[in-house]
Amino acid sequence: MQPIIEFPHAMWISQHTIRFAFKEEISHANFQAVQAFNRFLKQQLQHNLVESVASYHTVTAYVKQPLDVGSLRGDWLEMQTLTAMAEGTKKILRIPICYDEEFALDKQRVMNYTGLSFEDFKTLHLSKSYYVYVMGFLPGFPYLGELDTKLCVPRLKKPRATVSASSVGIGGRQTGIYPVESTGGWNIIGKTPLDLFNVDRQEPFLLALGDEVQFYEITKQQFWEMKSKGV
Repeated sequence: MQPIIEFPHAMWISQHTIRFAFKEEISHANFQAVQAFNRFLKQQLQHNLVESVASYHTVTAYVKQPLDVGSLRGDWLEMQTLTAMAEGTKKILRIPICYDEEFALDKQRVMNYTGLSFEDFKTLHLSKSYYVYVMGFLPGFPYLGELDTKLCVPRLKKPRATVSASSVGIGGRQTGIYPVESTGGWNIIGKTPLDLFNVDRQEPFLLALGDEVQFYEITKQQFWEMKSKGV
């Protein structure tokens, strides 16, 4: 039997805004709890809820009328289907990545910081699945977690003026993909030929909150072949 997820700490931000906070950490268990609680709020408050916004460890609810938090707490703890709620719906995407030096702009910095050869670094980066914890500062930017602790490298002290679209980076315990060209301070380790954001697609964003990402390595030649085909 799955353990009960405790009710999060509730704090009113304004008369119509309340924030629910779980443990202040980035982890898959915390992410599952946040997403389960977010779905719970949408179920329970469907007639009173204007919007709910989930982050790494909080859910902020915008409501029409103030809530009875005590009643909500009781409903949450009585739920018998937490496992199903925590799983939710998701898709698994295999995303190609090319680690060629042309794309791995911070290869040397990453090796210096971690003490790993780049081959060992790649092996660890490819060895696990990552979950989309948050959609971030750019349209369709996925914050993916969590990296193996051996791969944790702080972001650049001075962000680059330009990072090309589809660049794959790491920062702290997360990895991510730039959906469009922008400034950026993540350590760039490679590039994917896929477009994460395309306004001409029926669904502009390739990834969504809760999706699972599995990277696989491709050569530079394969990269350009896939890019030319628009896959």
